[in-house]
Amino acid sequence: MERPQINIRISKDLKEEFYASCEKENLQPSVLIRSWIEEFVEVDKAKSKGLNSKYFLPRNII
Repeated sequence: MERPQINIRISKDLKEEFYASCEKENLQPSVLIRSWIEEFVEVDKAKSKGLNSKYFLPRNII
């Protein structure tokens, strides 16, 4: 199965801080980013259906 990828540009310092934070919380960076994307898409779909997104709570990943 092909796994499409998204590439982003961030500073080296930001990447290092992000990875360090993920390690401290025992999280894989890709899992965290994927969950943010999934949540964003879910909220966008709800908005499209006329639901008020301010009532959506973020997932508890950490």
